[in-house]
Amino acid sequence: MVVDPMCGSGTTIDVCKEEGRQVVGYDIAPQHSEVIQNDARNIPLDDESVDMVFIDSPYGDNVKYSEHPDCIGRISCEENLFYEELEKVAQEIYRILKPGKVMAWLIGDQWVKKRFTPVGFKLYGMLCKYFETVDIVVVARRGQSSHTGVWHNRAKRFNFYLRGFKYLFIMRKSYPEDTTVKKTNKIKWAKYK
Repeated sequence: MVVDPMCGSGTTIDVCKEEGRQVVGYDIAPQHSEVIQNDARNIPLDDESVDMVFIDSPYGDNVKYSEHPDCIGRISCEENLFYEELEKVAQEIYRILKPGKVMAWLIGDQWVKKRFTPVGFKLYGMLCKYFETVDIVVVARRGQSSHTGVWHNRAKRFNFYLRGFKYLFIMRKSYPEDTTVKKTNKIKWAKYK
């Protein structure tokens, strides 16, 4: 079972269906017929009932995500409130995810009005309170409007860097300390002792 608590236009649903996976998508302002209207800070699923969570949350208020008054995307990523609300989402993901299973969170940084905000680093630091890191992938953005001559000229004129990537944090919910689940094979490293 895959869950996307901020499913928006339903890409996660479409991909999961192509791959033959069970999927549920929620969004505060759905734009896809199969996305269920719901706030990601209160996911209507049982504890430890999900195998994977994928989320591409707002990066701040630099894009108009929706008109919904409770949309996290209406909060500036320069405010602590933005990260407090994303932490509520992380807590819900932790609650619904089965032990040993993974979540993947896609996020980008922000550069607005000559001010850089490392949204990815701030989010990652918070996620480490709940999950253990499996991998961090830098996802290059290809074919987006930021790669056009207009944006290259603006970057030169207004002295800012073009953000050509996003972060994909792949993280696992740990097993409880007192579990009787057998751990996977131990690796014997020849070079490292």
